[in-house]
Amino acid sequence: MRHREFEALAAERPPAVVLQASYANGLGVTRNLGRAGVPVLSLDPNPRALGFASRYTVCSVCPDPGADPDGFIDYLAAVGRRLPQRGVLFPTHDEYIWPVARHAEQLSRWFRVPFSGWETMRRLYDKEEQLRAAWSAGVDTPLTVFVRSADDLAKGAERIPFPAIFKPVESLAFKTRFKRPVLTIESPSELEDVYAKAADCGVLMLQEIVPGGDEELYTVGSALDAMSRPLAVFTGRKIRQHPRTFGTARLAESVWIDELADAGLRLLRELGYHGVSQVEFKRDPRDGRFKLMEVNARHWLWHSLAPACGVNLTMASYADAIGAPFVTPRQRDGRKWVLTLKETVDSLREIRRGEQSVGPWLRSLVGVGTDGVMALDDPRPGFVNTVQMAKRVLARGTGLRTAARPEREEIEL
Repeated sequence: MRHREFEALAAERPPAVVLQASYANGLGVTRNLGRAGVPVLSLDPNPRALGFASRYTVCSVCPDPGADPDGFIDYLAAVGRRLPQRGVLFPTHDEYIWPVARHAEQLSRWFRVPFSGWETMRRLYDKEEQLRAAWSAGVDTPLTVFVRSADDLAKGAERIPFPAIFKPVESLAFKTRFKRPVLTIESPSELEDVYAKAADCGVLMLQEIVPGGDEELYTVGSALDAMSRPLAVFTGRKIRQHPRTFGTARLAESVWIDELADAGLRLLRELGYHGVSQVEFKRDPRDGRFKLMEVNARHWLWHSLAPACGVNLTMASYADAIGAPFVTPRQRDGRKWVLTLKETVDSLREIRRGEQSVGPWLRSLVGVGTDGVMALDDPRPGFVNTVQMAKRVLARGTGLRTAARPEREEIEL
């Protein structure tokens, strides 16, 4: 999309502003809106962000909200002042949604903010609050101990079986230190060693590992109005993820489960939530119950499967924000979503290591109709992603680092 075309469309219809366009999450939001004729502006600190290559958006490079949150908010306000009319904000990652939620009142002069205010978002930011809300709503969770002291740690080591998960209530400092959001702890002695390094990262959580593979991870995706009433609801599950332990989806499918949808919506009502979210569960094969993993107050990586099944969560949220009617049908089951490059590379490695077989792998791909990056109506992001991956493979052999720059027209502010 060209800048002049965007301005003309944005004068007629409220534009959407997608915050972070680096990969499939933001790209999916852009396509969900652009295919419906909504003018889209994508912001990202990375000038090579994959979503900048989409034909459905114009783009602008913004400050990194993690490194410069005040600069990011100031930049966003400057964007809002330049828009022909109030836009609708769609933060697609945690680094963006928290500062936007904190400054929602200020930003509401220029934008419609289609999700909860900070009082509710604060409870979602805090994983302890998430779990306590789940307990109040009667939603199952893994066995969990909150660790605030060495005494709590000792009690947790007695109650939680090993190996166990050790993670923070608020993840930034922990993730920065350990380069991952969750650690697997094999023994009480290892737990003590890790705690010595993480004790200053705030409240921590020692949690049982719910058994089962990738295929036991289920999602409730929804768009709720300001009264926490569902506008659109989707349920599905991962089939495989990257990496296999605590990873992100590389192959997923739609499957409607009433019990699952009810648990997710019950928790969101307890939180008083408004907006698009993902509530992730793991089905415990020991008792068949769905146990809460986490709530993401935003779109998630494979959300583009939902509109492929008839449930466009993004458009439901957009329509609600601008006061327009929008009807979402019940989802079609059996559709699958894939990251083709990641799925192919990972599966070939797993086949070579004897971790899966060719026949079952090929059969698992039956029903795939949506790729998180590649699309016939928007081919450039898929091409750029393929080139980037090829260059990374070559760079491993040569020691060089290269990246493809997507073609784009950037808005100057």
